[in-house]
Amino acid sequence: MNKPFVTALLLAATLGLTACDSEPKDKLGNAKESLSDATQSVKEAAKETKEAIDQKSEQLTEASEKATEKVKEEIRDLEEVREEHAEEAQEQLDEIISESEAAKAKVEKNLGDAVDASKDAAAEAKADIANTAADAKENVRENAAEIKQNSKDAVDAAKAKLHEATKPE
Repeated sequence: MNKPFVTALLLAATLGLTACDSEPKDKLGNAKESLSDATQSVKEAAKETKEAIDQKSEQLTEASEKATEKVKEEIRDLEEVREEHAEEAQEQLDEIISESEAAKAKVEKNLGDAVDASKDAAAEAKADIANTAADAKENVRENAAEIKQNSKDAVDAAKAKLHEATKPE
């Protein structure tokens, strides 16, 4: 962009220096001509600079639009990936909840079965204890009756021996 402008200035300076070498009339004419040429060069340089700026502006606008579209596309892609991951996470969560509810139902059933089994075992133990106590009571009675009978028999035998021993002959 600056190249044409610098070229125009150099040309004007060269023409100005060339005009210094001539006689005063020629100098004035040459100076006017140099000035005219320099003005023309400056105008051309300004025109070229404007065109270069316009071209660069168009390039930047186009690049900006492409970059904006690319960013929008990447955002859409990221949004799709995020939605897919959210759906997958929801599916996994639903599966975990379902498995948890199934496990809860199984535990409740097993717990109920264990409670019922414990109640049955407690009732059986109670009945066994009652039967064992009744049997022990009966055995104690029988043993007491037997001991009583044996004691009675022993007392009777002792009385009989005592009676025999004390019998007058």
